Amino acid sequence: MTPLRYIVIAFGALTIAGFFISQIKDLENIRRGGKTVLLDLRPADPRALMMGDFMTLAYVEENSEILPKDLAPSGQIILTLDENGLGKVSRIADTRNLGENEIRINYVRRSRGITFGAPRYYFQNGTAETYQGAEYGVFKVSPSGRAILVGLADSAFDEILAPKNRGGK
Repeated sequence: MTPLRYIVIAFGALTIAGFFISQIKDLENIRRGGKTVLLDLRPADPRALMMGDFMTLAYVEENSEILPKDLAPSGQIILTLDENGLGKVSRIADTRNLGENEIRINYVRRSRGITFGAPRYYFQNGTAETYQGAEYGVFKVSPSGRAILVGLADSAFDEILAPKNRGGK
């Protein structure tokens, strides 16, 4: 192999690594500085044996009556936030300025409605009972509308904290 080929391979590998690092940094910035938004959960299957412990999440707002049937495959919608940070679909994103209690959130249309991101919440094996009372998904949303799921919350809008490791492990 010629030295030029090694240089090209090394440059390609560094470019790919740089891309992944920048994506991770973007997500961490959203996690730290994004606006906290709660989305109402609806019942869903809580576990899959082959993948470990997780909760399949479905959000009430994914099937909002406000959304038109011919919704674009992806885009943004506007959520109106109440005093607890609970988001409700108010309209499809447009050129109007956001109101004081509004936020943009990206969506992707699926066969059963739309999704805002994470369809599952993974947790430590054996701690499923901790999350059984989850009523809300807790998201951090960037000003551009990108949302990441950071936790689950109970009926009092308090984030459910993961149990401490047992036995000092």
